[in-house]
Amino acid sequence: MSEVRSNFNELKEGICQGKFLDMFDKYFHNDVDMYEGGELKANRKGKANNREYQENFIKNAKINEIKILRSIIDGDVVAYEMLMDFEIGGQAIKKNQWVIQTWNNGQVIREEYL
Repeated sequence: MSEVRSNFNELKEGICQGKFLDMFDKYFHNDVDMYEGGELKANRKGKANNREYQENFIKNAKINEIKILRSIIDGDVVAYEMLMDFEIGGQAIKKNQWVIQTWNNGQVIREEYL
């Protein structure tokens, strides 16, 4: 099994178990950039900024369920469909979204939410 496949499988299990920050610390590169809908926001460059973003989401959201519905792994690129059911600011949100990751040396260097 490739390193990307093995690491992604552990990352996937951790996400579904709600271990977001543990998985982020272990599997995200210091130079990771995160995109939303094709745009790189200024506060989504680098691990420190993205960890702060993740912490704020976790602090402000009540997560009911997260599932990885399917994934495709092709070399250093992983694409997966995620179902998210959570509440934030009193608003219930249930959505499917695709995430595309580029891995480098066993860690995510780029992640895009579609």
